[in-house]
Amino acid sequence: MLRDTQRYAMYFVALLVIAGLAWLLGPVLSPFVGAAIFAYMCVPLVDRLARRKVPRTVAVVIVMLLGGLILVALVLVLVPLIEQQVRAIAAELPAFSDWVHGQALPWLATHLGIRIDFSPSHLQEKIGPLLQSGGDLVRSAVPSITSGGIAVLGFLGSLALFPVVLFYFLRDWNRMLATTADLLPRRLLAELSDIAREVDQVLGEFLRGQLLVMLSLAVYYTLALWAVGLDSALSIGLVTGLLAFVPYLGFSLGVVLASVVGLIQFQSALNLLPICAVFVVGQLLESYVLTPWLVGERVGLHPVWVIFAILAFGHLLGFVGVLLAVPLAAIFLVLLRHLKRKYLDSGLYRE
Repeated sequence: MLRDTQRYAMYFVALLVIAGLAWLLGPVLSPFVGAAIFAYMCVPLVDRLARRKVPRTVAVVIVMLLGGLILVALVLVLVPLIEQQVRAIAAELPAFSDWVHGQALPWLATHLGIRIDFSPSHLQEKIGPLLQSGGDLVRSAVPSITSGGIAVLGFLGSLALFPVVLFYFLRDWNRMLATTADLLPRRLLAELSDIAREVDQVLGEFLRGQLLVMLSLAVYYTLALWAVGLDSALSIGLVTGLLAFVPYLGFSLGVVLASVVGLIQFQSALNLLPICAVFVVGQLLESYVLTPWLVGERVGLHPVWVIFAILAFGHLLGFVGVLLAVPLAAIFLVLLRHLKRKYLDSGLYRE
């Protein structure tokens, strides 16, 4: 058991070394880590095309073109949609200011004794230009891009490098795995292969399940918010669903956005009750139906553990840490499982 403990301690040290290298080389590693994660998700499709006698290079190009088309379609749909919704909110702002000044503040003063100095013209002067500038995302983004200097050039360089690295990862993925296996000590190869297979199972089930949960929640929130009459149902529903990858982030942001937009649109606090009910039902649906069914309890990545991993690795390693959070958490979890099994099999637990 002592030898097993020493060996697993070596594995954990190797994991810490990987995290340390990511901390030292964070800006350089961003396109490589991002490309590796995307390659991990897309390699099964490339392998499937290759098994159908499609040349692997051609299969890689097909998969990358398909992914690029999906990304472009999302941008072409989401950007005009968000601009339209922001302009609609800006158009409602004068009526909302009058409602706050004429009804909401007198009600607070009469029933709760809360008196707030409020000027509708002051609110429109402060928020109106902000909403108007947000209504044209492309035009407002150009000055920031042109004035970013070296940081922007670095970002553009990483962005240009990403598809190149992704192409080579997809084409040579199996060869790189075989090369890595050849570098491992023969006496540890069987155990490390078992650990790698279990990590692959945990990551695969988690990522596929979370993707289905995100899509399901995006559809639910869009339809439910549209049913209660919210004008920005589509944009808020998509944002809430797509951010569900980080537990409770999509829900929290969706509640805030829907409440603010609903208050401006309906100009009544009572009309926020159906919106709150939509999000309560959505949270129950995610926690008790979608996540257990699509992700599964056997994965073992508890939402609290995922939140902690993303925040901790993001704080320590920046953007690279956010990308590596779930894979490193899965590896850490699998190592703990194997160490626990070794401990139980040794008989020390029963003693």
